[in-house]
Amino acid sequence: MKLTLERSSNTSRSGIWVAAGAVLILILVVLLLAVRNHRREVDNADGLLLAKGDALLRTIEAGTRAGMLRMRWGRGQLQHLLEETGRQPGVLFIAITSPSGRILAHSDRDALGLGLRLPREAKEAKGLRAVQREEADGNLTFLVWREFKPLIADSRSGRMGEHMGRMHGGDHMGGSWKDKKDHRLFPEERDKPIIVLALDRTPYDLVRNRDLRSTLVISGLLLLLGVGGIASLFWFQTYRLAKESLRDTSAMAREVVTSLPVGLMVVDRDGAVAFMNAAAEEISGLESSVVRGKPAASVLPGLMDTVDTALNAGKPLHEEEHLCRFPSGRSVPLSISASSIVHEDGGSVGRVVILRDLREVKRLEKELRHKEKLAAIGDMAAGVAHEIRNPLSSIKGIATYFRGLFDESHDARETAGVMIDEVDRLNRAVTELLTIAGPTRLVTARHNVGDLVERAVRLVEAEADSLGVAVTVEAPETPVMGILDADRLTQSLLNLFLNALQAMKETGGRLAVTIERPPGMIRLSVADTGCGMDAATLSSIFDPYFTTKADGTGLGLAIVHNIIEAHGGTIEVNSRLGQGTRFDIGLPQGD
Repeated sequence: MKLTLERSSNTSRSGIWVAAGAVLILILVVLLLAVRNHRREVDNADGLLLAKGDALLRTIEAGTRAGMLRMRWGRGQLQHLLEETGRQPGVLFIAITSPSGRILAHSDRDALGLGLRLPREAKEAKGLRAVQREEADGNLTFLVWREFKPLIADSRSGRMGEHMGRMHGGDHMGGSWKDKKDHRLFPEERDKPIIVLALDRTPYDLVRNRDLRSTLVISGLLLLLGVGGIASLFWFQTYRLAKESLRDTSAMAREVVTSLPVGLMVVDRDGAVAFMNAAAEEISGLESSVVRGKPAASVLPGLMDTVDTALNAGKPLHEEEHLCRFPSGRSVPLSISASSIVHEDGGSVGRVVILRDLREVKRLEKELRHKEKLAAIGDMAAGVAHEIRNPLSSIKGIATYFRGLFDESHDARETAGVMIDEVDRLNRAVTELLTIAGPTRLVTARHNVGDLVERAVRLVEAEADSLGVAVTVEAPETPVMGILDADRLTQSLLNLFLNALQAMKETGGRLAVTIERPPGMIRLSVADTGCGMDAATLSSIFDPYFTTKADGTGLGLAIVHNIIEAHGGTIEVNSRLGQGTRFDIGLPQGD
């Protein structure tokens, strides 16, 4: 069990680390996607602004070029074009400056002649360039600039430039249109002027921020769903492992409880039977499925009061002996132990009652008492044999001598005969005492059990006829052979037959002897229809010196018991008052 719990703990710990790693990877992936999406939005905004700026610059150059082709173009017209173009939405200003930043033309006429702070790259870069700049008021401005080239010296503009050159005196522009710089509008500038466009970035930033919020919300939802999914998988895995562990633990516990050699009964908090294992079913003779849910007081009548009293007082019940009579009619001596089933918070949820069958213990105790009695008799018999037999032999000799002195009609001869009979009776009592006290030595051989039974029956036939008792013998057709001591077994049968005849001497009846041959053994039954015995008598009939007869010694059945045990067999008795008695003897068949 401990190993199973440790393995489950290690598995759960590994699952936590796996789930944490998966969540971390998910967070990194979502953050990477959000950053990339934001970067893409910024790039898209910059691209749109750059494209817009490029389009406006080209428009201004195209307008300037168109005006110049009409030959009515000057700085005033360029200034007017810049002012009109500067009114476009999103345009902060348009300016044409020298490379040093002096404003040559501006969408705001008041700015003419002032200086414009240009990016450092403006003097070095060629072509279309852009940069984001923060103004003094905190607004972000997107600046687009390039060289201002209204006339381009290509194959088409070259021809146009030559035509305009001829119209303006050739060197009016400082040389040919192909080779000279365009100083027609700003002849005072030696370097080509720069056209600068300032666009308002605020609308794009608002859109970008809105997209950023949407990206963050979506990323958060994805992260939440991902973490929830991973957590659900982890919890499901943990639940599955816990369920498997619980199932394994329950199976182990159920197997352990079911296989216990003692009876176990669980009682719920309402006092009803919740569980009984196989041993409890065997002890009580009841099925668990039948008694489950029934009051425990009806299953253990008289015992649950004892259990409840002890446990309610806070004292566990331990190995208390009771004779329990179950509803099945079975009476069984039990050792009862009980304790409460308590929650971690101290609340009781039921009780467990352990039933230990004491029948075998009682049988062994009885056998021990029987052997102790035999040992005591043996110690006494050793002295009795020596101290009584020798005087009895002398008394018998003297009585025999006196009986010979008188004739048959004399009273003294009859008295002497009585003395001799009593001495013989005392000798038999001493012999029986020595027989039961000492170890029973067998002289075994292969015998037909049926012949031994017939021999014993013949010895009691005359007495049975005088008492009106019918004797019957049932045996298999084929001989029942066994390795037995013929004299000792005949002695045992004779004792049983005589006891049966004594039980039927008042009413007569039937003495039935049955021989059976189950596999590997021999079974003998001796049954009578006599007066029977009560339970108290039945429990002591094999004890030495226990007798119900006025003139009995109480050693006959004790001798029978010893002889059967010496053969390695068993003897059982069943009897009821007024219904007779049956002795069942089981003997090993032998080789």
